[in-house]
Amino acid sequence: MGSQNRLDAELDKGFAALEDGRLDDAEAAIERCRRLDRDHPDVVALAAAVADARGNGDNALALYRQLVELRPDDPMPRICAARLELHALGDPDGALDTLDGAFDFIDEEADLVEAILVRTEALVAIDDLESARAALSELSTSVIDDGELALDLAELALAAEDPTTAARWIEIALKHDKLRADALHLLGRVHESRGDDKKMIEVWQEVRALDAAAPTPQVSISEDELERLAVAALDELPDDVRAKLANVPILIEDLPSAELVADGLDPRLLGLFQGNEMADHGAVPAVTNIHLFRRNLERISADLDQLAEEVRITVLHETAHYFGLDEDDLEKIGLD
Repeated sequence: MGSQNRLDAELDKGFAALEDGRLDDAEAAIERCRRLDRDHPDVVALAAAVADARGNGDNALALYRQLVELRPDDPMPRICAARLELHALGDPDGALDTLDGAFDFIDEEADLVEAILVRTEALVAIDDLESARAALSELSTSVIDDGELALDLAELALAAEDPTTAARWIEIALKHDKLRADALHLLGRVHESRGDDKKMIEVWQEVRALDAAAPTPQVSISEDELERLAVAALDELPDDVRAKLANVPILIEDLPSAELVADGLDPRLLGLFQGNEMADHGAVPAVTNIHLFRRNLERISADLDQLAEEVRITVLHETAHYFGLDEDDLEKIGLD
């Protein structure tokens, strides 16, 4: 077998392993490919995709940039590089500059959608909402039936302060039963943005019912462990704030109650601190209790480490604001 045939065979193995999520096997194939032709565009593309899947943003970005040089007419390396510049580097201006060179070569619908998603996110990040709305308007709801993609587009439309477009994308997501709770939750936010509290509450009550009936999330935690994490988080607060919370009970509930949702509370809220607001810095607020909503915290967590961090952030950030700590205070305790 000639070297090109061996390279093609190893590339096939590598991309198949990547598709199956077997990243170790894909990396082994990359090493074999590099011994045959290190700079072959397909070898670089496979290495970039695997680094991306590993979450190695710096390495993936360098490889995508190399691929842009090797395949200047291919839009996908530019789109992927722009996505990483936006999310890994926090550089929306750089992402927009990179994307400018991609649109001249896009001829596939999937590539266009991905490019517009990244462009819109970057425009929202720099607070250019008018341009973000214009970017989203390039997509037609008639050509997209992927419910999860429709939800992503609806989120972006809402971030761009375009609730009408968000509602149109939500209609597509609602055609998929497994996405109904997520789509209705976002629809409630659309109603909220329009000031229609009645419709917001009606929709969010259905979300609460759907979430209550849903299977237990794969990542779960006991009430005792959740309370332990919450108490540990409170120990990070400044002494004067911690003293005022010394006798405040921490209540662990699966979800906000129907009564709280009827009062306008988001059914997917992570935590709630109830009581009278502090009148001034010298007063002791009459806090009644701290609620933590276990199912909501579990739902957004990929693993137990992330769940623990979500509990910490929820307790510290909300409590700190409740007691009047400003952004400088939050920065001192790592919550800026």
